[in-house]
Amino acid sequence: MSKKSHLLCVDDDVKIIELLNIYLEAKGFEVTTCPSASEASELTSLFLYDLIILDIMMPNVSGIDFLRDFRIKDKNTPVLMLTANSQITKKGDSYDSGCDDYLIKPFEPDELLMRIKKLLNPRLNKNKVNKVAYFGEYIFDAATKVLKNKDNVINLTSTEITIIEFLVKNINVEVSREEIAQTLGENINLRSIDVTITRLRKKLIATNNDSILRTIRGKGYMLVSEYE
Repeated sequence: MSKKSHLLCVDDDVKIIELLNIYLEAKGFEVTTCPSASEASELTSLFLYDLIILDIMMPNVSGIDFLRDFRIKDKNTPVLMLTANSQITKKGDSYDSGCDDYLIKPFEPDELLMRIKKLLNPRLNKNKVNKVAYFGEYIFDAATKVLKNKDNVINLTSTEITIIEFLVKNINVEVSREEIAQTLGENINLRSIDVTITRLRKKLIATNNDSILRTIRGKGYMLVSEYE
């Protein structure tokens, strides 16, 4: 079964958020909603999303201001902006800030779905495939395959890079050794995965001696976005 695309919907209109949540979940997406740009900033610092649906006009911090800050750390995640007819002059500002598409309220649900599918299609949107992931004190750039702790590059073997890429795609989700073995694409002994994970965990030790790579007893492993 393919992994569901995870969407973040940001809008201060509770009714719109509820309708988006119901409709998009019914269409097979995993959906997280929040009512403000400040809360969206917190969520995007902890989790990776496949696409963000973002309202322009929100109190305190606008969608455009949020997007400008978001694009400093993430230039790849597709962002679909929503706005009312009276705000159509904001269209240029939205694209200048880094949005990928623009939809005017009110809109037909099928139109929204079509835009989302287009933005999530890697064949049509090749420049959005690679992402920079932030977890704990670490940054992993999937394009360059470089793991850093602040400005310090952490040396990884090719096997460790493949495992990190898989864990980042499933951050805060339990994964089994069998799933990791399948990702490596080799007839690999599961015990050797344990050895590699142990070695990798030592490279992900924080200053407080806590590790961001956890063992889930009887199940497998999980890369978490923050230390407990």
